[in-house]
Amino acid sequence: MASPANDRPTNPPSRKKSKLRCRTSGNFAQWLTQSGGSLAITTYTSGLLVLVSSFEGRLRYRTQRFSRPMGLAIKENRLALAVRREVLLFQRTSDTNEVFRLRRIYHTGKVDAHDIAFGNQGVYFANTRYNAIARVSKKKHFIHCWQPSFIAGVVRGDRCHLNGIGMREGQPAMVTAFCATGHQSGWREQDRFTGGVMIDVERDEVVAAGLCMPHTPRWHNDHWWLCDSGRGLLSVFNETSGETQEVCALPGFTRGLSFVGNHALVGLSRIRRKHILDAPPVRQRVRKIKAGIALVDVSSGKHTGTLEFLDAGNEVFEVTFLPELLAPSIRSSRSG
Repeated sequence: MASPANDRPTNPPSRKKSKLRCRTSGNFAQWLTQSGGSLAITTYTSGLLVLVSSFEGRLRYRTQRFSRPMGLAIKENRLALAVRREVLLFQRTSDTNEVFRLRRIYHTGKVDAHDIAFGNQGVYFANTRYNAIARVSKKKHFIHCWQPSFIAGVVRGDRCHLNGIGMREGQPAMVTAFCATGHQSGWREQDRFTGGVMIDVERDEVVAAGLCMPHTPRWHNDHWWLCDSGRGLLSVFNETSGETQEVCALPGFTRGLSFVGNHALVGLSRIRRKHILDAPPVRQRVRKIKAGIALVDVSSGKHTGTLEFLDAGNEVFEVTFLPELLAPSIRSSRSG
């Protein structure tokens, strides 16, 4: 059930944390200044939600700590955030108020929520532990909405690492997963460099295969875009030909994607060596792996600028553009 008014979101354990340090290169700072908005970024291993805005020509950073913040979505005055065992719903009280205040806590339990999205029937999330798309609920941990046909029954245990939800016309339309396998921990046993898939939800059909740990399917300009994460790519999927094409090769594990006009904001991560998500294809291509946000001109496919996290923020999960907000802030307490 929804939390009583005096509940608080789960906080990370109290221990010394590295302070986030950032720098920009290329035209990133100039672009953000001209964009008329700000950025919200989740860095889940660092436990940070980072708000980046431009003030008098200089970038300003605000950070808020949460326990394992991952999926992030915005719709009008509402912002949803997936954290450990909870989905948090924030809201601004008016169009002129730039403070997002906590309005509701949905206790999902241990579902390992990844992507999150607003849709016609509420807030959807990738229920990775149950290999499904789910919705938040006031009365129970979650409402089961859809799962791929290669998963037999509603079962607990991550089998295919379903992680990304792509929305179209208010409905989940595409998902990404590390493999099309239905047995317990199957995704850990598969060749993670070639076993990744994108699945059409309505047709319940794998439409793209041979991907490397894919994430973040997004519908933009009549095409599906995604992060071919282990290869460090921003890619586009052609529904007619069934081919996935590289748009831009980037210096990091790509995960998290937002579009602003002709530009894409792509999350970059420095995945730990020998970790299950380690990305040797990226390491073989670039000398220095970066963490932060890459700015890509999708009309030319060029990487034109970077917001780089130097300390903390090593593993970005999502980046979301906050239009018309020039100094946003988050209040995780419902008081005030």
